[in-house]
Amino acid sequence: MTPDKMEMVQYWRKGESVAAKVIKAPDGSFIMKMCGEKYPFPTFPRGHLLYGNLSRLKHEIKNQIFNESWAEKENPEAVKNIKYKLFYEIPKYFEPLKFDIIPFKNLTPSVREIYRAWTKVAPEKTFILRDYLCFILQEDDSYRMRIQWLAGFFNPNGIILRWFDPINLFEKALKMLEHAEIIGDMKERILLLRTILLLCLKDKDIKDLFVKFVREVNWKKVRLTKGDKYFFRGKYFKVDYPYLDY
Repeated sequence: MTPDKMEMVQYWRKGESVAAKVIKAPDGSFIMKMCGEKYPFPTFPRGHLLYGNLSRLKHEIKNQIFNESWAEKENPEAVKNIKYKLFYEIPKYFEPLKFDIIPFKNLTPSVREIYRAWTKVAPEKTFILRDYLCFILQEDDSYRMRIQWLAGFFNPNGIILRWFDPINLFEKALKMLEHAEIIGDMKERILLLRTILLLCLKDKDIKDLFVKFVREVNWKKVRLTKGDKYFFRGKYFKVDYPYLDY
């Protein structure tokens, strides 16, 4: 089977928009039923957020945490500076968005599981980071679906994670993510992402929390569903890599 023969969202082939209805799924999450599509879309895009304050929040994270950290990645103080920005600088850009947060019970299942696991294993002082990262995943399907795609490399075939090094699994997943990107600019972004995240994981406190988090998450609840893949295949990403040759 080739990618063009696989299930994929269709509305973009017929026009730039389609009629849709937002409803609650049985699990309490919001879904969007789109006319003519086989699966409901998880969550619902809110344009005033995506092109407003949320866009600025993402820009500041990319600039302050990744771009600036790349320039000083050899600096012994680099991770310390990243921590300061994550907890004291970035939250300023999240403040205007707090009234738009969807309640925990209404989060899409993948984000709800990440939120639950983080809350259980991490100290309360990290909850502000949990809040704005989960907010981004909830509102921006481009980021969320990439995280869900990465989740497929954790707990493969039900293997117990305590037998493996989560850091190695994560590094492998990030390398695969770079190969799965189609656009050159996105490949460069993933390289930047991988470099800075792995730099942070050299910090003992971050590493210990990351390992606890990875082992707490039920990755089956995070991984892409058939419906997620259906919509994700409409983007510039090799969703079925490495199972198919592109």
